[in-house]
Amino acid sequence: MKLERLLTIIFKLLHRSTISASQLAEELNVSQRTIYRDIETISAAGIPITSYHGTNGGFGIIENYKWDKTFLDASSMLEVLSLVKNLSNQLNDHDLKKTVDRLSILTSEEQKNHLHIDLTHFSIDPSLLIDLQKSIKESTRVCFQYISTQNEQTTREVDPLSLQYKFRTWYLYAYCHLRNDYREFKVSHILNLERLTTPIKDTHRLPKELPVVSRSKERVILRVHPQSIHLVLNHFQHDSMTQEKDGSITVTLMLPTPLHAEWLINILLSFRSGVVVIQPLFLQDVLKNEAKKILNLYEDI
Repeated sequence: MKLERLLTIIFKLLHRSTISASQLAEELNVSQRTIYRDIETISAAGIPITSYHGTNGGFGIIENYKWDKTFLDASSMLEVLSLVKNLSNQLNDHDLKKTVDRLSILTSEEQKNHLHIDLTHFSIDPSLLIDLQKSIKESTRVCFQYISTQNEQTTREVDPLSLQYKFRTWYLYAYCHLRNDYREFKVSHILNLERLTTPIKDTHRLPKELPVVSRSKERVILRVHPQSIHLVLNHFQHDSMTQEKDGSITVTLMLPTPLHAEWLINILLSFRSGVVVIQPLFLQDVLKNEAKKILNLYEDI
């Protein structure tokens, strides 16, 4: 992972006079071009790296440089340590564990970390993340069955490129040979993962952050029963809520259309009878139809 690689480069530069890009690339199992980009990133962060020419040349930190505590103070170090430690435990990654050991040296025992990060997900087997991480590091393909949001089941053979944690769950970014394009796979939808020995030969690109595209939105108003407020707090921002005299709350949301999206219906159904949709009216009809379907399932039982 990039964070682990950047920290490793920093520690190597701090403890050696010079180190070449080819040495770093070989030790970290990446291309020299990646090393050059990493050096630029580290320099932009405020660490003065310079290059030396000649037989024993390479990259180094300028003489008499001391670790600037404003760059990464004790509190920040503990926060980074907490994140990397959780990742190393969840992915069982030996390289990340080495990074944890390095960071631990820079923190004293009496320092307390008030930030505790847990990236585990109840629906994902930890061994699945570990196997995907191994295939990414070894640059080998994987094969699995995938259940799409449209409930379509397909067999995918992919070149795994990165694991990403976002929206409270894990995603695999990979090149899919079935679709001949890059895809994001929700890890919880991956079944029967098989690690292949087929090497990844192509040089793939990693995803770039896409610009936020403004989409049309529609107002949604919900009335929440007092006994169900704790459920709604897990899903919507507090500034969208207004307390009513009877103890209930009104939630006013501006959500992207279409409002019959599966994610929204699933959330509203999870509130059971504790939440009533005030508007839009067509969203009431969608929920009524879903409730009738559920009722029909139990009529003959």
